[in-house]
Amino acid sequence: MRPAPYRLTRRHFLRQTGGFGLAMAAGLAPDPLAPPPIPSLPPAAERKLILVVFGGGVRASETIDDPERRFIPRLGADLMPQGRLFTRIQVERRVVHPNSVGSMVTGHWEWDHLDWSAPLEHPSLFEICRRERGRTDRAAWAFVYASILARISESSAPNYGAAFAANVVEPPTIPRATGDAIDLLLRRAAATGQTALEIEAARQAALLARRDSRIARTGWRSDPARAFLESEYAAWRADSARTTSHDAFLARCALRCMERFAPAILVVAFGEIDCAHYGSWSRYTDAIQRTDDLTAQLWRHACRLPAYRGRTLLLVAPDHGRELERPGGPGFVHHSDFYTNDGADEGCRRSWLLALGPGIEPGPSIPLPAPLTSIAATALEYLGLHPSPGAAPSLWPHLDSSGSSRALETA
Repeated sequence: MRPAPYRLTRRHFLRQTGGFGLAMAAGLAPDPLAPPPIPSLPPAAERKLILVVFGGGVRASETIDDPERRFIPRLGADLMPQGRLFTRIQVERRVVHPNSVGSMVTGHWEWDHLDWSAPLEHPSLFEICRRERGRTDRAAWAFVYASILARISESSAPNYGAAFAANVVEPPTIPRATGDAIDLLLRRAAATGQTALEIEAARQAALLARRDSRIARTGWRSDPARAFLESEYAAWRADSARTTSHDAFLARCALRCMERFAPAILVVAFGEIDCAHYGSWSRYTDAIQRTDDLTAQLWRHACRLPAYRGRTLLLVAPDHGRELERPGGPGFVHHSDFYTNDGADEGCRRSWLLALGPGIEPGPSIPLPAPLTSIAATALEYLGLHPSPGAAPSLWPHLDSSGSSRALETA
């Protein structure tokens, strides 16, 4: 992963700030979910899509395969009963975050060359929607956890590209010098063995991170979008009570964006679950629970807002899994070597997809094997649009037997 020289990598930031950032990550308190959406299909031009990348790499064993759903209580108890769950979504190529997410939004496997600074090779669902429907940039937004996804909405395909891309929002980062200062502050407090001093050091570290933070602006497409995001960032910096969680920042901005612009396509790519790379099981499971809660927050908002209620398809899928436990192996800590594919086992390659919204009748899980790339066509079919030629087929025909697929074609 290739951060600018003066910035911390995402993983370095998580390591430096995890002690206080995750502890403060209660940011958005859970609320009861609104009633299920109206089942009938609205006209195609009025439909909305929310795609949540339950990202950072999470295994089925900690999510859908756990009968108690201990780490995904909101999805397990509130959202899954409203929709359908595909349990055998497969990552067929490199197990790496940008490649998976890029492939989810185009329907083709992307970025095999590992140059994430380059645009996608096939049109994204953002570009297709904006070009076909004549929508402005405010109709398409991507909230992404790191700069490696900065080009997630635009392609090099003829007649597409930046003119039809989404507004891309990354979380704040901190300069390396600030990271070093935070590291020293936390280490000194930990060496004392005094809990009160460690808590105070965590508070000071959070203030430092907020004060010295920077935010990428290159993905903001228009003056209205820039004004909105500058205001959200300024509010975050000024409020010391807000969490320093990257994912909570993205979720809060996405919720405000829904209120302000009611975009047709909203993609939120969470990523803090990747803190598992530092070997802490508790941090890994805490991040899963936080992602579960933030996902439910987005759906609750969609159920409340008139522009979204009864019009919105919610798709939730991990970008990929993590390695299975085996003697001498890293287990949950890693998700394979993406240069060599070493360790890319079934734990890494197996994902899942939850779909709920108009036209989807609640029902049993669907064990159909399907590629991760099928998500793009599924989303576009709901919107009344078509993916680019050669994309993986839509999963709509498998969602129910009530004729929703035929209704999608004619609505």
